Amino acid sequence: MRQRGFTLLEVLIVVIIIGILAAIALPQYTATIEKSRSAEAATNVGSIRTALDRYWYQNGAITTTISNLDIDDPNSVVNKLYTYSITDDGTTATTRAYTVTATRTSGGNTYTVSWKQTNNTTGKLLRSANLGGPTS
Repeated sequence: MRQRGFTLLEVLIVVIIIGILAAIALPQYTATIEKSRSAEAATNVGSIRTALDRYWYQNGAITTTISNLDIDDPNSVVNKLYTYSITDDGTTATTRAYTVTATRTSGGNTYTVSWKQTNNTTGKLLRSANLGGPTS
């Protein structure tokens, strides 16, 4: 009577193949997760940008403190993924110029999502290269 089952060599080959596939798939999975997390940052950056524009229309200036805006401060969220900041790039009473930046550091990598407003009609959403976006 013949025994049925797998030999040790066959099991080892299957384990090696699974290990190779996992080594290939894991970095792609991590990159996909970070890209999906950046959607939260893009939404919050958009909210901050809209509130900044409203603030500028009302006051003729830009604030660099998110708590001065009429929105919930995303930096006050307990389990936040990103840290948000505002930089005034030379705003005047007639022209808006600012940058809203969301920054996340994880696993030795830094991920950024930002909105750069260069004048009253031109602005651009930028993502760091490791999120697959244009950086300029």
